Amino acid sequence: MRASISVAIVGLLCFSPYVSAQPNKELYELQERCGKRAAEVFRREYGTVPKTEYGITMWFNYENHYSARLNKCFFLEIAVSREKGKLDSTKSMRLFDLNENKELANYDDGICDGCGPISCKVQDKVCRSESEWRQLLKPFMED
Repeated sequence: MRASISVAIVGLLCFSPYVSAQPNKELYELQERCGKRAAEVFRREYGTVPKTEYGITMWFNYENHYSARLNKCFFLEIAVSREKGKLDSTKSMRLFDLNENKELANYDDGICDGCGPISCKVQDKVCRSESEWRQLLKPFMED
């Protein structure tokens, strides 16, 4: 009798669609909401057409990530600019907490090749390269 009750309880816990699917459904909905919010912000703030001002053309893109661990939606703005008539371009990136509308990190590679970034910071940590910056972003952009 005891064995059959234990088997029944284990069966309910392991095979119940509510128990196994509920957390995944909630996580999926939060990820979906974060993605839609990021797309809305990108469309509103940056549009889809490159912006040209003072002979400099800027292209924008973004990445987003919902962190279940932090329960936050992150938006990574990526901007690439090129001055008219020049071959090299510059890249700048900023990470935002979309819920708090707060900038958490920034990276700007500057103009000169091999000089190191003009700005490289994640919260209070200063970095020296894009790869180091990306490494510092992992707690926000990966789970």
